[in-house]
This record gives sequence, structure tokens and C-alpha cells, in this order.
Amino acid sequence: MNVGVVILTWNASDAALACLASLRWQSQQPQYILVVDNASTDDTVARIQRDYPDTWLIENKQNLGFAGGMNVGIEALQALSKPPEIVVLLNQDTVLAPNWLREITAPFVEPQVGAVGCKILYDDGMIQHAGKFLEWPRAVAQHVGWHEPDLGQYDQPQAFEDLTAAALALHMEALRDVGLFDPGYAPAYYEDSDLCWRLRRRGYTIMYAPEARLTHYESLSIRDVVRRSQLYNRGRLRFVLKTYALPDILGAFVKSEHEFIAEHGRGAEARALRWAYIETIGRLPEILQARGEFHPALSAAESAALANLLIDLKHALAQALYRRGITAIETISIL
Repeated sequence: MNVGVVILTWNASDAALACLASLRWQSQQPQYILVVDNASTDDTVARIQRDYPDTWLIENKQNLGFAGGMNVGIEALQALSKPPEIVVLLNQDTVLAPNWLREITAPFVEPQVGAVGCKILYDDGMIQHAGKFLEWPRAVAQHVGWHEPDLGQYDQPQAFEDLTAAALALHMEALRDVGLFDPGYAPAYYEDSDLCWRLRRRGYTIMYAPEARLTHYESLSIRDVVRRSQLYNRGRLRFVLKTYALPDILGAFVKSEHEFIAEHGRGAEARALRWAYIETIGRLPEILQARGEFHPALSAAESAALANLLIDLKHALAQALYRRGITAIETISIL
């Protein structure tokens, strides 16, 4: 089974070189190692060229985000005269256990397997990811085992609805069937959930391989927590509007979103959510076009209902922030 590994890099040269070093020490070596650099402005490219001169390196002229950058790498492998059967995607801030590549590619002996994820640990040994699911109906991503000690409680292979693309193996034939990442999620968040949703929709199995282990030094690319929340929620809204059935959006989703605003609509996170609503309103025509590949076309009235839904959520959040501000002022006045 031929395997190609794509590592996406951007402005974290120490992490990128540590990732490449751990890949070089794998018990099973891939046929191809490709680094796709997303227009780094630090010394990432120079250091890779110096320390790993035989590594295949593609330098993007601009930062294409996770989806766009990984798509460049996957397409380069697909264009080879003998493309790999399996493509394995890695964030630059990952360090692999020596048998990781062997274990993450092993489940592909079953022809229906379209994607395989692994056990991901923080640098303190706590679990970051042992599978993933999206909470219904707000589509909030939850990593199984998050921040639990690794005591073997998630050491059984199993199928999941979703996996993180921080480290993800994909069958090339499945990608030819469903397509690559949706670049509309750029720069990051929910492109992996979107791809897993499309794979499952076409009948492929999404597997978790617990013996494939790595350490993930998370969020070296987007360090600002508020910015991460903005992008995360924008991606979440795109996923919901693109993949959910219309009655579920207008019913369970909007009800739950209003309930969340009423309980948690305050602080920096609330302002990040408001930004995401506004951004999604502006992107709605393109999102609905993408939705049309999987769902019946919406009428003009239905499209307007989705736009009004987002406007109402934005207003509800602004009102929640205002009410909490007034309450805080009144409390201070009493004191």
C-alpha cells in the first residue's frame, strides 16, 4: 500500500522540523513526503531546505488556509504517474510515535474505510482526541477523552462520525469520489467535519485507530483565542447551513442557538459569535450554492428565511450583551 504524507507549514519552523524528524524515524516509511508551506514569513522554508534537502517542498505564494493548503498537497500527489493509495495529512505541530504511520494506515485493509484518525495527546500526556462527534443541534465539536489521563480507556478501534484533520489518513479513491476539502472554511475549522460528513454520506467508514499515537502542540498558527472563536463559530455556522436539512435549521438549531445566547451571551466570546453571524450573513449566497450540491434547491422565501434567522440571532446577541451591561451598571450603582 503506497502512502504519501502531506505536512502543512506556516510560521513555526521549530515545530515543522520536529514533525519531520519524527516522520523520518517511523518504523514504516511513506513513499512520498510532501511539505506544503502556506507562505511563511519566518525561516521555515530555509530550515527545511537546509536540514531536509531531499524533501518535496511546495511553496504557496499566499496563505490558502488549512483546506486550500492541504488541497494543494493532495492534488500534487494525485497528479503523480503512480499516486499513493493513501494520503496522510499532518499539522506542523505534531510529533509522532515511531509506529504511528503503520498503525494509522492499517485499517485501510478494509475497502469501505475512507478515513482513519488516531489518538492525539497533549504534551503533558493528557488526551486531546480519541475520536470526535458534533453535539446536536448546534454542531459544537467534542473530542472524545478531552483532557482525560490516558489510562487505556480509549484503546479499542471503532467507527466515528467525525475526526480531526490535525492528523488524518484518507483513501485517495474516496477523495476522488467525494472531492477534497471545502476551501470556504478558510483559514480553518470545520473543513474536517465537512469532509467526514461527505464521506459518510457516500457510505464510507470513518475509523479511529488507538495504537496510532502522537503529540499535538495545538494552535501554533492562530494564537489569539478570540480570533480562534470567531473562525470556529463561522465554520460551525457554515457547516450547519450547508449540511443540515432545512427543517432542522429552522427548528432545533435556531431554538438551541437562542437558548445558548440567553444563557451565555456575554463577554469576548459573545462578541466573537456576533462577528461570526455577521460574516455568515455576507457569505450566505456562496454557502447556499455549496449547499445545493447536497440538498434540493431552496426557494427565494426559504433563502430569505435563513438570512432573517442569522439577523435575528445577531440582534438577540446584541440585546443579551446590552441587558447584561445594564445589569452590571445597576449593580455598581447599588454598591
